[in-house]
Amino acid sequence: MTGLIAEGFDDGQADVPVGAAEPVERVVVVGAGIAGLTVANALAHGGADCVVVEARDRIAGRLHTVDLAGSPVDLGGSWIHTPVGNPMRAFAQQAGVPCRSANPLPELAGFDCDEARRLSAAEVEASLSMQLEGFPKAAGRLLGELGPDASAADGIEAFVAGSALAPGPARRARQALRALIEAESADLAERQSLRWMWNEIEYGGHYFGDVPVGGYRRLVEAMAAGVDLRLGADVAELARSASGVLVRGRDGTTEEGSHVVVTVPLGVLKRGALRFLPALPPDRLAAIERLGFGRYEKVALRFDEPFWRAAGLPHAMIFPRDREAPVLWAIGQDAFGAGPVLAFHIFHSAAGHVLDVTVDDAAQWALDLLAEAIGSSPPAPAAVAVTSWATDPYSGGAYTHIPPGATPADADLLGEPIGGRLLFAGEHTQSTRMAYADGAMTSGIREAKRLLGRPGVHLGPIQ
Repeated sequence: MTGLIAEGFDDGQADVPVGAAEPVERVVVVGAGIAGLTVANALAHGGADCVVVEARDRIAGRLHTVDLAGSPVDLGGSWIHTPVGNPMRAFAQQAGVPCRSANPLPELAGFDCDEARRLSAAEVEASLSMQLEGFPKAAGRLLGELGPDASAADGIEAFVAGSALAPGPARRARQALRALIEAESADLAERQSLRWMWNEIEYGGHYFGDVPVGGYRRLVEAMAAGVDLRLGADVAELARSASGVLVRGRDGTTEEGSHVVVTVPLGVLKRGALRFLPALPPDRLAAIERLGFGRYEKVALRFDEPFWRAAGLPHAMIFPRDREAPVLWAIGQDAFGAGPVLAFHIFHSAAGHVLDVTVDDAAQWALDLLAEAIGSSPPAPAAVAVTSWATDPYSGGAYTHIPPGATPADADLLGEPIGGRLLFAGEHTQSTRMAYADGAMTSGIREAKRLLGRPGVHLGPIQ
């Protein structure tokens, strides 16, 4: 699955998806994240009339880059994971957006708050080996022992119990593995199916692959260049008839079309924020209910100098004192040319420390952890950014995962058209690259192929 063909880009499939009523006259795309912008960009290149309506006053959705006192910081998606053969990386090359390697693992350090000590290089290496190789390789065996309804938490407990570790290493193993699951799934390990934990296909190259220089905004802006956009257009209702669609905003404005492509996140669908007329079929509502959509937040601290590097923590796994809490990751963005910024990655179960509190309180929580890890009080940051994806009405969380009781077929069902005129795209509408930005992009390619009736599409700035 390369995403590239002679004609341009495809979704990894050579066929032309069916199910769109003809003729395709005007397409309304709801949402200006990477999925929606990809649909619109491809349709424009294909000669189809298209407009994108977006509730926010900005584009990019969960690929949001901010300027933090002169440093570009991605507050949502950051990496182009496994970049070799990845269509997102191919699009970056085509759009002239340089990328650079951004693998923190070679310089990763560890600090155990419970034992108040820095972990040795051997301990860090052993933890990473367990997270990235040992536990994933054991998942099949564990599933056979625990049964198909086992959660990732069940797998973690069985794996650690069978590892004959001393109490301290066993506690760190649980904390690290819970962080691994929460980072991958944006939810508690209890709410992630062990069976479907690593179901997605992988491209080539390292998992921590590349980052776009200047942030994801450069790719999003390249995809949006020349697209017909309506910002601040908060959609309330989508009405479908035999002859077309009517998209109605909360302010009473409307857009008419022959087709609509809904690219809002799963969290928005779960809240029932959009009214569909007629209502979505019961099987779609059930799939929306079964799939999971959890939390993943960030605290980004911009300083005058990257003092954490001199302190021996270029990037860090911080094992909290709370033995039930997962590891926290702090990534020094200076290592990747983004300036003296330390980004704390706050996984689902720790997100309460930064949600529904002030920015200052969230920053202080991160600074207190940092002070413990480096053994001294850090300087005051020059600038701070704290996310709140879980409470954002236009996202409702981070990304999609498969809980016990759900299957990849639930996501694939959400990518099927309804009535020939109501189409869907987004990372939650396919199972091959669920939760990834490139999965959202290829879902947009899929819907553009469906509407254009072609096996591939062209992408790039529209002249």
